[in-house]
Amino acid sequence: MQIYNHDSQEAITFKNNYIELENWIDHLNYIEKEITNLVNLGKSELTVNSESHPVLLKFISEKDKNAEKLRDFEKYKDGLPKAVECEDVECDMYFISEHEKFRNAYMRHLADYREVKEEYFNILLK
Repeated sequence: MQIYNHDSQEAITFKNNYIELENWIDHLNYIEKEITNLVNLGKSELTVNSESHPVLLKFISEKDKNAEKLRDFEKYKDGLPKAVECEDVECDMYFISEHEKFRNAYMRHLADYREVKEEYFNILLK
């Protein structure tokens, strides 16, 4: 999605939000693959360590949460073109507020995932 000099401020905001959302979705897809790889690695590498079982369960839980976030973000992406149809400030503010909610949810999800990942690597390095 390209931003042009003649684009309105609203159009620029929409395009930037759309690009950001696509990046979030790409990252969530990557996390999905990464979790699968780390769980498979953990099952083979950490089976002798009794501390590893709870962490592997946390990863499986994170995979479920990630899949849920991915569905939510895809649904949001499907509805985002409606933002272009806004004709008043109230409508614009609704979509700006929604985008902020998704940004915050994305950041929280990353923080939670990184915490589990750190715990995993700490056990792996023992």
